[in-house]
Amino acid sequence: MALITLYSTEDGIERLLAQPGDVRSQAVPFADISLEQAAPEHRQVFADYVNDLKLAYDIAEAWWEDTIETQKDLGLSRKKAIAKAFDERLAGPASNPHVVWAVRGYWLECDRVNRSIEANRAVPPEKLLLKWLIEAGETDLVKLIACMPYWPVGLDEKGEWC
Repeated sequence: MALITLYSTEDGIERLLAQPGDVRSQAVPFADISLEQAAPEHRQVFADYVNDLKLAYDIAEAWWEDTIETQKDLGLSRKKAIAKAFDERLAGPASNPHVVWAVRGYWLECDRVNRSIEANRAVPPEKLLLKWLIEAGETDLVKLIACMPYWPVGLDEKGEWC
């Protein structure tokens, strides 16, 4: 079954790809590295991420459908049930803990790899987590991630991702 969302996937992609620039130092430029050009370490992180995200997708999709069905069981129309579910869980199906775990964990893993390789081979985590999904044709996974209103990470007092 198709993932149920209320919002534009394209708007979500644009928002998520732009957001890290609001908090990350712009003095640290990243090369525009595609998946095929990436370091083996990044390619392995991406492969692991896709595998874990597919599992999380299956869990989140079923959970989200149940969430909407619960609202319908309370007497709401399908349209109102979806809206109510999003009112209660802003990220919709991406608010499922399995999805949040995968995104946060692989963001931090990408950052770890970036710190262990040559600076000119570093890949922005948002690129690995979303742009490479687009490049790989993982449409369903992209739609899921695009539901997130923000990335579930922050910067600590040292300016490092946490």
